[in-house]
Amino acid sequence: MTFAALVFLGICFLCQMSEAQLAYKLTKIECEVNETRASNISCHVKAINWNMAVVNLDCFLIMPLLDPVVGMQLFMKDYSNQYKPFLVDVNFKLCEVIKKRDFIPYGVIMWKVMKSFTNLNHSCPFSDRITVRDGYLDTSLIPPLPHGFYQLSLIFTDSNSTNMEYVGTVKYFMQAMEKIRSRKVPRT
Repeated sequence: MTFAALVFLGICFLCQMSEAQLAYKLTKIECEVNETRASNISCHVKAINWNMAVVNLDCFLIMPLLDPVVGMQLFMKDYSNQYKPFLVDVNFKLCEVIKKRDFIPYGVIMWKVMKSFTNLNHSCPFSDRITVRDGYLDTSLIPPLPHGFYQLSLIFTDSNSTNMEYVGTVKYFMQAMEKIRSRKVPRT
């Protein structure tokens, strides 16, 4: 009897999990660059529906990125409306992730999300124009986060044998929420 009750509760739990789907909706993007390294930057978010928005970004590199290092930080908005550090604060070399020599999980996730939306689909160095078109956060690649508002900060620097030079920062503001379902009945 208790085994049947546990199986029933397990099935109910799985059905509840499959009904409530998580969505990561991008709400805003901010871009800052080092004017000596990049120019003509434009970045904006375009809403598609209640559950999704896409990012478009353009940037022209004045000097090529020889060995880019990405600093990734995740912040969560708390009850006092301030963004506080949340779980992720890592640095990784982007070229090593692309060449599959470095397997930092956050770097691999970022590369899987980026490579289908950007023209950075080749090995280093990166030069000329960088574009991101219709980029969004795929929920199958990103671990589930608690509901709330988040800021993902990507700080790009270029390193050579002696020093690191700041290139730019991209801040993504997003909301983790349940998918909003339409109540409209589809036409037949």
